[in-house]
Amino acid sequence: MTNANNLQEVDVPIEQMARLIKSLNRQQKIKLLQLVPELQTLQLEEVELPDEQIELVRYFQEKVEEATPPHFMQQDDIFLAGLTVAEFFALPEAKQAAIWEETHLAAEQALKKLEYPVSSDALPA
Repeated sequence: MTNANNLQEVDVPIEQMARLIKSLNRQQKIKLLQLVPELQTLQLEEVELPDEQIELVRYFQEKVEEATPPHFMQQDDIFLAGLTVAEFFALPEAKQAAIWEETHLAAEQALKKLEYPVSSDALPA
């Protein structure tokens, strides 16, 4: 299998995760950042900011991490579709993918209910 094929196989779960992450509420996203702290610094590495600003952001990130102890999901925690973590990951990969897709679609539909049409000449608040 070539490297390009490996990347294509990896992209599908990443896209599914991205859709799920977009559907998370603020508290769930904070928990995700606690579980994967590297995500917090990725954008800082990509953007050219003054050193003082980068240090300031890192200082506050550390303060947030100190204030919110990490909570790692346990096997019996509810995960998706009413299934626990253990139950979800015991399912075949195809069923897991279907649940991800259903969860994403449900979140997308819920968000569409919150969208309102705006006229093209509307001014921001």
